[in-house]
Amino acid sequence: MPQRERSLAGVVRAAEEVLRKNRVAHVFVGAISVIVFGEPRTTRDVDVLARIPEEKAGRLVRDFRRRGFFASEFDLSAAIREHAHCSIEDRRGPLRIDLAPAADSTAERALRTSVGVRWKGITIPVSAPEHTVVMKLKFGSSQDLEDAAGILAGQWDQLDFAGMRAFAENQRVETSLERLIRRVKAARTVSVAAAPSAGTRSSAGRRRKRGRRRTIRGR
Repeated sequence: MPQRERSLAGVVRAAEEVLRKNRVAHVFVGAISVIVFGEPRTTRDVDVLARIPEEKAGRLVRDFRRRGFFASEFDLSAAIREHAHCSIEDRRGPLRIDLAPAADSTAERALRTSVGVRWKGITIPVSAPEHTVVMKLKFGSSQDLEDAAGILAGQWDQLDFAGMRAFAENQRVETSLERLIRRVKAARTVSVAAAPSAGTRSSAGRRRKRGRRRTIRGR
């Protein structure tokens, strides 16, 4: 009997199990961070940054293979040496894990500031929302900008704006960040203005209840 196609959460779970088992420091970035902190979206890639000693490449590959993934020790070792990403394909579906070594200060920052998040029944380290917003602005595609806006809107009250602005300046996207903040803030203002306040709803509710009681008594 053919195995059921693995879900996105199943691929994330497998990556987390393999990397944690082998004590490899790692963080989920990209679309997974957007899904966790922003808005639902589709993706075929599970992007992971990791500190991978080359001597662990063989064990990682064997553990991925045991879980039904196509993985190459040669490719992973080469990716570690060349600071490139290595694709690990799921044999049970169209998804893949893009595993990349933490090769620069930005990747190291993603690891250092990662946030442990409970998602789909598993706890995973995810790139902090502030970090993800700035990197999305740096990449700059239309999808990246919408992802950044979704995270800002979804996490507004919990964000470290000072830290995010400092990182944006470091990545030279401070102007783009301020523009996006103004856009999301304006949308929030319109949304709040359009929604009735709790007091108004409560008062209206009381009037409706009183009206119903009067109608009943009138009968």
